[in-house]
Amino acid sequence: MKPTMIAAAAMLTPALAACQTATPAAVAQAPVRASLLIEDVTVIDPERRTVTAGQDVLIDGDRIIAVVPHESIAIAAERTVVASGHYLMPGLFDMHTHSSFAPVHRSSLKLMRANGVTGAREMGSDCKGGEGGLTMCLDAMQTSRAAIEAGDLVGPRLLQLSSSKVSSNRPEDADDAVAYYTPTDADEAAASVAWLAERGAELIKISEEMTPDAVRGLLEAANAAEIVVGGHVPLMFSIGELSALGLTSVEHARDLPLDCSTHGATFRAAVGAALRGEGDWPDRSVLPARARDTFDAGTCAAQVTAMAANGTYYVPTHITREFDVRAGEAAYVEDARRQYLPAMQLEHWQGDIERTASVSAERKADLADFFALGLRTTKIAHDAGVKVMVGTDANDTMTFPGFSVHDEMRHLVAAGLSEMDVLRAATTVPADYLGRSDDFGGVRAGKLADLLLLTANPLEDIDHSDAIAAVIFDGHLDDRATLDRYLKDVRDWVALANAEGQAGDAD
Repeated sequence: MKPTMIAAAAMLTPALAACQTATPAAVAQAPVRASLLIEDVTVIDPERRTVTAGQDVLIDGDRIIAVVPHESIAIAAERTVVASGHYLMPGLFDMHTHSSFAPVHRSSLKLMRANGVTGAREMGSDCKGGEGGLTMCLDAMQTSRAAIEAGDLVGPRLLQLSSSKVSSNRPEDADDAVAYYTPTDADEAAASVAWLAERGAELIKISEEMTPDAVRGLLEAANAAEIVVGGHVPLMFSIGELSALGLTSVEHARDLPLDCSTHGATFRAAVGAALRGEGDWPDRSVLPARARDTFDAGTCAAQVTAMAANGTYYVPTHITREFDVRAGEAAYVEDARRQYLPAMQLEHWQGDIERTASVSAERKADLADFFALGLRTTKIAHDAGVKVMVGTDANDTMTFPGFSVHDEMRHLVAAGLSEMDVLRAATTVPADYLGRSDDFGGVRAGKLADLLLLTANPLEDIDHSDAIAAVIFDGHLDDRATLDRYLKDVRDWVALANAEGQAGDAD
């Protein structure tokens, strides 16, 4: 983040506000009352793809009530922020987070808000093993959601809470809850959908390790119940096939690069044969090289056309593939943002770092090419009309809650998306996916006042997305000093947790 100073005139009287913000002709009119005025700002509205300088943005309570040319109307604001030379845009979404790890739940949420993330889709919101483990359960996540929206907990809006991953790998000692998370056929999958819906899961997250019958049964039951399904791509299906069955979102830039190659069909057919007992399991370690070597433009076009036609969104989390390539680089691993994570989490990361860094030079080169192919196929998908969303896999190894949203936006620019399209991927497209375009994704009257005030233009350089002067959440302003205090709160909590050898609440 790049700290800055913004001038503010707080708690103006109506008469003084009108005199200071209106032309003589406007002063004669009854002033428009607002709780917060962002004055003389350049508004970036990704929804309309517009950039408009010299605007006054009026907020009353939790909503934007007007966006008008500077000094064009009389305004009586309780608080005014003079934002000349600044840029106002919607708050950011992270559409693939993991804040439900209990020890780092509160700290993760606070880091997101401090980095301008005002909305999140939580992709693992339940506990398969019951209360008391490291993973929070759905009711606890729902409690956090309510606390955030009430202003009692600092974080982004938790706009969609998913199940944990549904697979077909059922242990022999599975209890009822674990059995619902591990359906092996269509009937069990239908029962899983009903059970997860009753628990309050708003998205059912599927894994790559599901039987064909369970996949089809789950998607059929979910479609009938109007419950969205997203996540990983089961190994025997292509993205295009899953898209036709009703998968609403594909996570991670793994399957699309594979399905854009002729080896994709070969691999998935071999998985199907192995499941039928007709052959050995294919070697997954060769997928990056085979996908690179057999990339086929026509095959790729068929996959992304299916995604676009069926309305399947794409959350590539290129950060996770970057890790595969850079785990052995000291400059990458020794990231200064590690100071915001407790030792227990860093120790877990270290094992993953060492395993990933230990691959051969040849395999590392293959992974680097696969990462590049992931960027390339994201651009192909975007150009074909697939709706791409920013997501990070926050709290996965080397993925820092909040901070990494800006890293992922840089990757999308590197993939070839325009800066405006990347802003849309972080704002407007998630709002559309969630069915909340009336509330989020743009800057206009009627929208919820979840906004980001920047000191530099992200359309000129996407690096400016973290030049944050203030975050406005639910109509309340977190200025730079407040955001810095959130960061300090987390650093102080990390120091205390490390000293005590455990991680408690990050208040």
